[in-house]
Amino acid sequence: MDTTVIATIASASVSLLVPYLKSMGEEFAKKVGEEIGSKTGETAWSKAKLLCEKVKAKFSAKPETSKVMTALEKAPDDADTQAAVRFHLKDIMTADEGFAKELVDILRQASDAGADTIFHTTIYGDVHKLVQMGNVYGDVRI
Repeated sequence: MDTTVIATIASASVSLLVPYLKSMGEEFAKKVGEEIGSKTGETAWSKAKLLCEKVKAKFSAKPETSKVMTALEKAPDDADTQAAVRFHLKDIMTADEGFAKELVDILRQASDAGADTIFHTTIYGDVHKLVQMGNVYGDVRI
């Protein structure tokens, strides 16, 4: 598999893991399902959970990767930890193309289920330039 594709998969995986880990409580999952108003929210949440379980299982094989995953769970917003997870994901996917394909399948299902509508970002402070990749829906205030 091409290194650019592997890097994209790793980035997309971490992008879905971070908001999931930040909001792991069952109460949040229930609220998300209610807010979306359909099975879509529950499906997207379950795909994020499945992705987390797959990555954790793969990372548990080695002490250094297990330590990185634990660090991400404790501080999902830490950019250095996110970078370390991406680095290890790329390394693992290079050696195990089947795992890479499995992550692609989960990411595709999460996207189809509307995972991008479930997780939101709140920005505080002065913003001089903001770039949104993808679609913006819902209540947008500037």
